[in-house]
Amino acid sequence: MIIRDGAWTLYDHDAVTGRSVWHLFDGEKDVFRVDYPVDNLISENLEVRNSAEKAWRGDWHRVASIPLNIAHDSGLVQAHSEGDDRFVKRFLNSSDNRAWRTKEGHL
Repeated sequence: MIIRDGAWTLYDHDAVTGRSVWHLFDGEKDVFRVDYPVDNLISENLEVRNSAEKAWRGDWHRVASIPLNIAHDSGLVQAHSEGDDRFVKRFLNSSDNRAWRTKEGHL
């Protein structure tokens, strides 16, 4: 049985993680697309954000939970490894990345 998403054909699926790899031949080369389910993580982040204390007291705060593929592809992991706090703060404070935040406020 062949499973399709438009012109894409399902190449591999991990039932445990929900990760799907799709294949497309564009006439010249093979192209692969990897889909990761993030709906549960977004819902969990929203719950944690809504129940978190508003105050920034204490020594440690969980401020985000980000899928590894997004953290790597965005350059966030590299910036953190290199100590580029400005990039990390800009990424985490961006409204485009609000779904990954688990605490309100600005860093």
